[in-house]
Amino acid sequence: MQSSNNSSPVKRALVVEGGGMRGVFTAGVLDAFLDKRVKDFTGYYGVSSGALNLSSFIAGQRGRNLELYTNLCLNPEFISVLRHLKGGNLFDLDWFFQKISQQNTLNFIRFKNKLASEHFTVVSTCIKTGKAVYNKIDRTTSNDLISDILKASSALPMIYRKPVMVNSQALTDGSLSDPLPIQKAVSDGFNQIIILRTRPVEFRKKTTTGSRIYAWKSRQMPAVAKLIKDQNKIYNRAAEFADIPAQDGSVKLIQIAPEKNLSSSRGTRQRNHLVSDYHYGYSIGYAFAEQLAATESQL
Repeated sequence: MQSSNNSSPVKRALVVEGGGMRGVFTAGVLDAFLDKRVKDFTGYYGVSSGALNLSSFIAGQRGRNLELYTNLCLNPEFISVLRHLKGGNLFDLDWFFQKISQQNTLNFIRFKNKLASEHFTVVSTCIKTGKAVYNKIDRTTSNDLISDILKASSALPMIYRKPVMVNSQALTDGSLSDPLPIQKAVSDGFNQIIILRTRPVEFRKKTTTGSRIYAWKSRQMPAVAKLIKDQNKIYNRAAEFADIPAQDGSVKLIQIAPEKNLSSSRGTRQRNHLVSDYHYGYSIGYAFAEQLAATESQL
């Protein structure tokens, strides 16, 4: 493995952004990595749908994520605008996680074997404090707890109205507090970090009427309401950190992102858009993997 400077061996981490159904793009990138046998990651950091994508990648289950996005996620039992308008969940995460425990299940044996020497950190948000919670999953973590951790990371208040309890903490979506956990990976000692984005690198969030409305609707959870209100600042700080390499060259950040906005949005239900964005991600991931292999063969 290559070194980031003359003295330190590379410790490579993979950070995967969320974004609801936009995550189909990073599903494509990760499948390309599996096909090209991109290895040497010893740390994984996932947020929301990015954490779900990573779980399949760690288990080596090529195609599982695409199957989930284009079949299970399009089931009207999962996404229902009418249910949401009546006061229910836009995304029924309870139904979703029950289904993936019965069909197209995660290969827990391979998943946990992989984590014998690597670690997987999933970001959620504490509803009481508004602080990021970094739940580490390893080979000793129970299957039920793994599912709860992944569910909590995806439980955006705007789409799923209930908190998820993990280790006696009420949690919600990790993207509210740390949408791109790059600084966490750096603090854990990783010096080459590959970041999979679901937005173009130049994308910055703006304050919207929708965020103010959702903040007001979440007023019974003051810390969460503030995070929703400040989401543009939180996201933009994380995106700007990704753009600024360490001045001393001790940390190398590599971003893989769509060059333009994806066809898919957070709640897309058009299968053709999802398939197109998956193949777009696959082509970008495949090209990156070939470039990485060529670079490392010269060392």
